[in-house]
Amino acid sequence: MKLLCAADLHLGRRPSRLPAELGDVHGLEADLMPQAAWRRLVEVAVGERVTAVLLAGDLLDDEHDYFETFGDLRAGVERLIEAGVEVLAVSGNHDVAVLPRLARTVPGLRVLGLGGSWEVATLTDDDITVHVAGWSYPQPYVDTSPVPHLAAALEGLATGTVVGLLHCDRDQTGSRYAPVTSAELDSAPVDAWLLGHVHKPDFGPRQRAGSVTGRYSGYLGAISPADPGEEGVFGAWLIEVEGSKEQPLGVRRVPLAGLRYETVTLDAGDVAAPEELVVAVSARVSELAAEIEADSESDAPLLALGVRLRLVGRSPDRAELARALVTDDPRRLVLGVGTGGPVVFVHDHRFEVGPTHDLEAIAAGHDPLALVARSLLLLEYDVADPEAGPERARDGDRDRARERARERGMLLEAARANLDSIGGGRHYTALPPADLSDEVLTGLLRRAALDLLDAMLASRDAA
Repeated sequence: MKLLCAADLHLGRRPSRLPAELGDVHGLEADLMPQAAWRRLVEVAVGERVTAVLLAGDLLDDEHDYFETFGDLRAGVERLIEAGVEVLAVSGNHDVAVLPRLARTVPGLRVLGLGGSWEVATLTDDDITVHVAGWSYPQPYVDTSPVPHLAAALEGLATGTVVGLLHCDRDQTGSRYAPVTSAELDSAPVDAWLLGHVHKPDFGPRQRAGSVTGRYSGYLGAISPADPGEEGVFGAWLIEVEGSKEQPLGVRRVPLAGLRYETVTLDAGDVAAPEELVVAVSARVSELAAEIEADSESDAPLLALGVRLRLVGRSPDRAELARALVTDDPRRLVLGVGTGGPVVFVHDHRFEVGPTHDLEAIAAGHDPLALVARSLLLLEYDVADPEAGPERARDGDRDRARERARERGMLLEAARANLDSIGGGRHYTALPPADLSDEVLTGLLRRAALDLLDAMLASRDAA
């Protein structure tokens, strides 16, 4: 049995930071709206011959969007019903009032758990049975978890796979949006939790004590990004349920959005001259677009790519580069990439270029500045470099090389221990462990030390 699962359609919402040229020149604006992603979802469901489409809340962005979005929603549901696909949904905090009204006028759209009580819909396909348990918001704000009341609704059900459909706030103390904890979701007799509310997807196998349980849980994410803070791939999830309950679920992401936001980093060292900044930016964003096209997970076309530009690194032309960002503002850049490729635009830029420093000269001092400079030199010391490492050093420098390697190791271990203690705090228990490899730590420490060095030098100069 196949189930196509999605959440947070927010039909009626217009993505932010879209330049006028996307509509005026390229005629793309309508194809970048959530309504277009919904139409693609319907076609995927029909093409994959799914048994049901499951929607985890916030189908509409606002009750005032009723007339604007009614036609799209109704047409999609009618197309699914004609193809023999059931449509099951729960309301979220955005559509608590309007979704029940829509369900009464859209034949085939079934809203589960109206009034804040769990309701179960059973799907069958040959010898496969799936129970979909759904709960809908009774009012816009709910400050208690609905999960403790689920067990009663599941009593007496025939053997089958249980799917939970819920719009909620996970592991957020004090939330007013049906707050639940990962622990109670994990302990519930549910094989897959399909969650709505948070737009960034994290749906995947459950983790317990460092191992995968074979059950699935997480946010499905929105079907289309709403603003530049929502980067990456957005769409739905195709779940395949096998005949035996013991077999793991088959799960595949299905991209649907014609719009994507990403951050691109350009090192100032790759800019030949300040007046060549716009050329370097154009080349870098075109390269990113080509990379995304090559890694595409589906046939869904990427029509537009919104980029946040980060200009980083060190440059003796720092002031000239800053002026070039004003003169040749990348936010005016809108360009097509290749034949049939996406239209790329820069919606924001961040100037993070620092000045160059003579670290050896600063490190020769006897003040806090010298200490920071010496730490930077240690971070840039590569113990794996055969020309720099102690094994290849000349006899007179062998001891010093070993000492530098040891000091560098101590610096990284101290940082790792510090970040481990922070990551182990109760506020971060729901997050996956951070990457604290030597390479990542070196980059973090180097950026922090350079920022500190800049601030200390600026303070000294001002004094």
